[in-house]
Amino acid sequence: MRIFGFIGSPLKNKSNTYTLTKMMLDKLQDIDGNLKYDLFTAEDVNIMSCKGCWSCMSSGFCPLDERDDMGVLKKKMLESNLIIWGSPVYAMQVSGQMKTFLDRLAHWYHTLRLAGKPGVTVSTTAGSGLEEVHGYLRVVLNATGVKVVSTLDTFGTLPGTLVNHENALKSANKVAYEIYPFLTGEKPITSDKGLEETFQANKIKVTYGAEVLVADRRYWEENGILEMNSFNELLQKIKQKS
Repeated sequence: MRIFGFIGSPLKNKSNTYTLTKMMLDKLQDIDGNLKYDLFTAEDVNIMSCKGCWSCMSSGFCPLDERDDMGVLKKKMLESNLIIWGSPVYAMQVSGQMKTFLDRLAHWYHTLRLAGKPGVTVSTTAGSGLEEVHGYLRVVLNATGVKVVSTLDTFGTLPGTLVNHENALKSANKVAYEIYPFLTGEKPITSDKGLEETFQANKIKVTYGAEVLVADRRYWEENGILEMNSFNELLQKIKQKS
């Protein structure tokens, strides 16, 4: 089992969001020594800003993927069993670095590319904004087909300064135990209102916008998704293949 985590912070391991996420991942490895994870921060990788060229949606390929690290990150997400996206609160929302990462996944939001995977959102703040960050990250994870099974957050002030380290560790350990059954398959991934709404909205897009969303429509056709009536049907197909 493999886990992918991306933290939209420029502070690397001094990031409070990184520290909190690593607490959870370390606990997961305590629970199961066979678990492996890749945890990146925005400062660990080179991610160029989306150019709005539309290539991903017309051809299915982003030309920037050959010039920076985004192609590698996409591959790791596809190969992972759990997706973790985290961001500190910057100006009541995700950081600019996190938004750059998310913008480069535009094609995936129309194709449910990570459907069937569980996900976790993580955030830290010195005051407010946690609800806004978790809400936004849930929306974009849903857009990729990821089912958000837990959230994790705490308070921090300066870089590398959690307000209450003991409480943060307790929260991280609690979430680790919550998500582990989803990794083992003990708890199956199920559909929900957000995932079903995303499925229906994207089906409409690729049906009536086929002339401009060429690659998106092709992906739905080639994978037999266009014939499905719900996200739950897609989940069942994924389970049959696994």
